Amino acid sequence: MHQTFYIDMDEEISSVVDRLNKSMATDNYFVVPKRAIFLQSIVNLKLLKREADKVGKRVILVTQDEIGSSMARRSGIDVQATLEGLESVSDVYVEAGKNAADFEGAAADPEVTVNTHKDKQVRLSSVGSSDYYEAHAGSHHDVNIPKAAKPLPRHIPINSVRKEIPQPMKKIAQREMPKEKNLEKMFSSLRSQQNNPPAKAPKIKDGKMKRVFFMFMVVCLLALIGVAVFLFVPSAKIVITPNILKNKIDTDIHGAVSAPADALGIRVINKTQSISLLYDVSGKSAAAGKKAHGSVVIYNEYSAAPQTLVATTRLESADGKIFRLVKSATVPGTTTVGGVTQSGAIEAEIIADQAGSDFNIDPTRFTIPGFAGGPKFDKFYAKSTVATTGGTSGGDSGGASAVTQSDIDSAKVKTEAALKDKIATDISSGLNSGEVALPAAEKITVTKSTADAKVGDMASSFNYTVQASAVALVFSESDVRKIVEKSLGSQPQPQDASETISKIEYGAVSPNFDNSTLDLKVHAEMTIVPNIDSKQIKKELLGKNVSQIADILKKYPAIKNANVQLEPTFVSYIPQYSQRVDIQIDTSGQ
Repeated sequence: MHQTFYIDMDEEISSVVDRLNKSMATDNYFVVPKRAIFLQSIVNLKLLKREADKVGKRVILVTQDEIGSSMARRSGIDVQATLEGLESVSDVYVEAGKNAADFEGAAADPEVTVNTHKDKQVRLSSVGSSDYYEAHAGSHHDVNIPKAAKPLPRHIPINSVRKEIPQPMKKIAQREMPKEKNLEKMFSSLRSQQNNPPAKAPKIKDGKMKRVFFMFMVVCLLALIGVAVFLFVPSAKIVITPNILKNKIDTDIHGAVSAPADALGIRVINKTQSISLLYDVSGKSAAAGKKAHGSVVIYNEYSAAPQTLVATTRLESADGKIFRLVKSATVPGTTTVGGVTQSGAIEAEIIADQAGSDFNIDPTRFTIPGFAGGPKFDKFYAKSTVATTGGTSGGDSGGASAVTQSDIDSAKVKTEAALKDKIATDISSGLNSGEVALPAAEKITVTKSTADAKVGDMASSFNYTVQASAVALVFSESDVRKIVEKSLGSQPQPQDASETISKIEYGAVSPNFDNSTLDLKVHAEMTIVPNIDSKQIKKELLGKNVSQIADILKKYPAIKNANVQLEPTFVSYIPQYSQRVDIQIDTSGQ
């Protein structure tokens, strides 16, 4: 069952909604002439659609107004050009004194019944549902207009798209409602006077008619501007994120100097460097004095096994004075020559444990207190062949500083580290384009490490010199990439996608400096980016509304998600013009 209603040229949205609510039919056909006021605003059409959905009725507009038809379809209302094809019409509602044949594009129906007892003033008293005016006078949950902040991009996930009513509709509806009420009252009054003319019609002043005509022209102009903006200004930017896949690849690579063309070639770099740095003496004191120093021969009569004595090992003289070894020394073991056992011996430098002239002693025999209480105490000893000299008291030192063992040890560590950094820089600067020098594939050998001062020397500073040689096995990373890509040849390759090696890392490194070979554990990452036809997607999206975007993008499994930015923000559809749509493929996540 359906009903047909004929809409006046100047009939307002409130009257149309009232007719819809009073209809007893499910399908309601509204025959609307061209340039009808009701059809000039998309807000009116959206309000009619919403009221129809609320009461569970279907609205079909019968009109030949092209602009009105376009806006009605975008509002979700069905449109047809004529009433042809309808078998019967259960009810037709027109204003008194109007003829259905006056409407453009609508065929006369033989079952038309005219209801002449409807009055617009009565319809206005109960327009729409009970909360019709309240919902439009206040805020609506689907309408929210940001005042100053820049509109955020609208995120359109593939699996579900939530259609939102454009935010600026609230303000447009609030501006339109007072105008509609005023115009409805004005036109209702005019119709009432036409249908029920008084005995003597009052004359309308020319000034009032001009104002009414001026207001009507302003409303028409604003409507035309709105339609132009709605059709031609909108733009859309769609950022598509493809489904990017990442495959990890682990492979072992062997490299050599004389490697074949499909293997990893190795190049050998040799460097020799020396460095000398100046250091300040740390132990400055006015009462430091100067320590006596000399040399001794250390004997091993204990066994044939050598014995290592570390630096600072104590040696005690016959009169109880303590001296210490300046450097570590390894005492050779005993030997047997012609049946006679000879003790092992080594010469070592010693320095007094404390400053002072009391440590200037004549040649004597020394014991090693560290072996006291054991069998080695009597079998290990030292003898000096010359007197120990150089010891002075605090007054004799003149406030100078004495070089300590900690000064020399610290200088050694710092100088050798500085030399290694210098060699690494030299190797790096000698690399060709694309070559890699791994720290684990470098070997640095220190050939000289010495200070120009001894422990106990009175000095404010001293120099420490280190000399070293280095060898490095380097290779080209492009050769590594070729070997990794070759190892992928046997694996199935995805269709319609591009593959790139996005990352290469090196694990275990095993160099052989004697044979100039290198074994590497390589960890590579392959990025697979599907190819997306943005031109075809744009062609399918032109003119589609927000709810249709996800359905279109679901057809492309290579798309992970998409962000849609519409300008202006109240627009809810993709523009019809290809130049106003920009589609970008975002692969930054790879």
